[in-house]
Amino acid sequence: MNGRVIAAARAKVPIENETLLRGYGIYERMRLVRGSVPLLPLHLVRLRQSAAALELELPSTDWAKVCSNLGRRNRIANGVIRVTIGDGFQLVQTDRLPRNLKTEQTQGIAVETLPLEYAAANIKGTSRLALSLAERSSNAEVLLVGRGGVSLETTRANFFVLSDRGIETAASPRVLPGIARGLLLEFARGMGIPIRFRAARLAESHKWKEVFVSNAVRGIRPVIRIDDRVFPLPGNNSVTRQLDKALRERMGVP
Repeated sequence: MNGRVIAAARAKVPIENETLLRGYGIYERMRLVRGSVPLLPLHLVRLRQSAAALELELPSTDWAKVCSNLGRRNRIANGVIRVTIGDGFQLVQTDRLPRNLKTEQTQGIAVETLPLEYAAANIKGTSRLALSLAERSSNAEVLLVGRGGVSLETTRANFFVLSDRGIETAASPRVLPGIARGLLLEFARGMGIPIRFRAARLAESHKWKEVFVSNAVRGIRPVIRIDDRVFPLPGNNSVTRQLDKALRERMGVP
């Protein structure tokens, strides 16, 4: 915290801090792979953009060194690094990967829908009350649905559908410009798959061939159910699995 490695219990901020009182802060969650963060440069670009938008000070720091050192000190070579920039403080934390990650990646996930358009969705802000309440009410990851019944993103990841028209995904600023999302779109273009920056309508779900979500920590996870709509688990030669393989290779994830 603020350049010092300390025990989590000793990390404190003043009670009048704007991040504590109003959630005025930004953060990045990044995948730690073999002691380093392979997508760090991309995360830092988004972090700087968010800091500028909120007029938060982003210190000049050797983030690569900080992340690797923290992972080593906590004996975590493959895990998660979180950087939080708040009102007058900078906090870097490390943790292990979600326990159910492998299961979600291989067997897919089920999500419930909720009519909600998240304010300032294009900024990864620390104020996540609406998203947390949505997950608590359904006890699961939630797909946010915008005006006209369009699919935006989930409470944790960017959302994609594959149809005869190619890949469809909502565009920023209605959704977060995800780090993994940007790479997947790059890979898809290289595969010759058309991309439409369009929030797919749930009423058209019968036309969807594959459905998946992505973020930098959890990678790609197939979606096998949305409310009562069931989708097949993508096979080994599916677009979902091909994109997953390309992302893993880019990040050096086994």
